Amino acid sequence: MEDAELPWLVSVAKAFNVIGGFPVALATSIVIGVVFIAVRQWWALWTWATIVGGAQILSTVTKILVDRPRPVEALVYEPSASYPSSHAMISGAAMGIGLAVILGIIWPNRHRLFLTVGVLYAVAMAWSRTYLLVHWLTDVVGGLLFGTAIVFIAAGVVKQRRPDTKSDGAVVGGEEEAAA
Repeated sequence: MEDAELPWLVSVAKAFNVIGGFPVALATSIVIGVVFIAVRQWWALWTWATIVGGAQILSTVTKILVDRPRPVEALVYEPSASYPSSHAMISGAAMGIGLAVILGIIWPNRHRLFLTVGVLYAVAMAWSRTYLLVHWLTDVVGGLLFGTAIVFIAAGVVKQRRPDTKSDGAVVGGEEEAAA
C-alpha cells in the first residue's frame, strides 16, 4: 500500500477512519436504534442491537485472545491489537451489511439495492484500514467474515421467528403478497 499512497486517497481513507471509529459508530447505532423505536419495528431494534453488540463483544474478545501487533508504519494511531479489524467487523460488516439486511427484510423488493450498498460500504471500510497501513489484509478479511457471520445468524433467526413473514421471506400484507 505504501507504493500506492496518494494524498487524496489518504484523505478518503482517513474519513472512513473517523466514520468507523467508536464515537461515530456509537452515535450512528443509537440514532438507528431510536428510528426503529420511533417506527415501532421492535424486531429490527432487537436485531440491530444483537448485531452491533455481538460484533463489539466478539471483536474485543478476539483482540484480547489473539493480541496481534499492528503494522509499524501506520498513517493513523490505533491503540488496540490488530486482529480482527474492528472498523471492518463492526462498522463495515455489522453496521453496513446488518442495516442492509434489516432494511431488506422491511422492504424485500429493494433488498438487492440495500445489500449492494452495504457490501460496498464494508469493502470500502476494509480497504481504508489496509490503505492506512493500520491493519494486515488478514485482519480486515477476518473482521469482514466475523461481522457478516453475526449479521446472517441474527437475520436468519429473525426471519424464522417473525410472525409476519412467510417461509419464502415475503412480508404478509406487503407488496409481494398483494402481487400474488
